[in-house]
Amino acid sequence: MSKKQGLMLSEYKQATHRIGRIWTLFAMLLIVAVPLGFGLIYGVMPEWSSFFKGVIAVVPMYWAVGLIEIFNYSPMLGSGGTYLAFVTGNLLNMKVPAAKVAMDKAGVSAETEEGEVLSTIAVAVSSIVTTIVLIIALLFVVPITNWINNSELLREVFDLGSGYVIPALFGALGVVFLAKSWKIAVIPMILMIVVFLLIPATYAIAGILIPVMSVISVLIARFLFNKEKI
Repeated sequence: MSKKQGLMLSEYKQATHRIGRIWTLFAMLLIVAVPLGFGLIYGVMPEWSSFFKGVIAVVPMYWAVGLIEIFNYSPMLGSGGTYLAFVTGNLLNMKVPAAKVAMDKAGVSAETEEGEVLSTIAVAVSSIVTTIVLIIALLFVVPITNWINNSELLREVFDLGSGYVIPALFGALGVVFLAKSWKIAVIPMILMIVVFLLIPATYAIAGILIPVMSVISVLIARFLFNKEKI
């Protein structure tokens, strides 16, 4: 990369961080404004003492998971992709796979100028497609909601908490990535299965376990590389 190109990339990243911080702040305000607006309009504001007790109990875990996700996913997304993905959400099951597949197909990484731009475009397109699919799904699902609710089997299948929709989604995504580096993935996968089977309560802190498994994967990759197995 020439000096001029390096300066341009530096200016691009500076502009990305500046704009990203501004719009992230606006997004945070909008996220808070929606429930606050409904509460004020309909007069259903929470009891603040109970509210803050709940906040104190829950927020520290979310702050920890949020910080861990920044360190875990930012190197995969680049600066622009990171800001956009953290505002639109669904990082693990939508934004990270979309950016990763796009960069893999182009043969670039998030640290490069091309990767920065491509990752941002992939995350943006993923967000737009997700919104369109949700709108279409609502148009089709709402009319058949009563039919689903009246069938015990369908309720069990489509229940997002204990049904099969989320496992099917993660399974489809997981097979693609596990197949690429199965030697690295097999031990962390077995460890997670054993942990969840022996200690089901750890499901509640799955977000914290992701970076732990990431570190283990890196160590396994280093070991296999030294042994010339990968």
